[in-house]
Amino acid sequence: MHKAVKKYSGEPAIKEKIQLLFAYRKLTDLMQKTKLNKDVGYKNQLTNLQYRIYLLDAYLEGQWDLDPEVLKAYWQQIIEGLSVFNYSPKQIKSLLAEIRIYEHIETNARQNKWPTKVSFKEFYTTKSCDVRLIRHLIYEAHPELNEVWPEQAWVYYDLITEINDDIADVTEDLLTYNGNRFLISILRKGEKKTAEQYRSYLEKVTSKAHAYFKKHSGVGENMQLLDWTLSRSVETIQLLDTTLASNNPDVYLTSLLLAKMK
Repeated sequence: MHKAVKKYSGEPAIKEKIQLLFAYRKLTDLMQKTKLNKDVGYKNQLTNLQYRIYLLDAYLEGQWDLDPEVLKAYWQQIIEGLSVFNYSPKQIKSLLAEIRIYEHIETNARQNKWPTKVSFKEFYTTKSCDVRLIRHLIYEAHPELNEVWPEQAWVYYDLITEINDDIADVTEDLLTYNGNRFLISILRKGEKKTAEQYRSYLEKVTSKAHAYFKKHSGVGENMQLLDWTLSRSVETIQLLDTTLASNNPDVYLTSLLLAKMK
């Protein structure tokens, strides 16, 4: 019987993952637009917060039977990691609300309530909660960034890149309990229907991005953000096609989640 494996073991590997995340999700670009890029202390605080969130994520994907006390300890670490930004307990609770919601989506699978029951928009918006939290902290420190890229304008980039992550991780998530919606869709609906639904949604998001940025083309560097968004869209649709074409369908039979489905 296969056991769950950790995709990233040890602090150096997780810190490397965070660097890649910050670059891919353009958080590094945001910091380069401000003095934050040279503020080592602040960057370390952001990295530390993301690191603590990843530890919670690793526990959720590595264990099917979750210990409430262990979860509580991980959450306390996240709260402490956010408290260094001088928010009140009430503000911290509000800022972490979406991470709580995403945790709930993941733990619902333990009650046979799978992420495929959650809409694309709701799931992938919620899944981007950690990135949007880090980005929000950067915007809070430098609100003038809204004149370059309005904070809300990242919504399309976030949706597409979160879908990309699920598709890219589909093979390695076979031996985890990660709530990879793409993988779970394949297990429950099959490859063909999954491909159709994901391609259709990606095209829908891309169309909405075109419309939004056409309307707001004169704002800051919005057209740069549109270019990034379109590039990620093309990459993700290509990744969708190549992933499904290259994987033997039998590989999905090794998924640990498949054995948990009713």
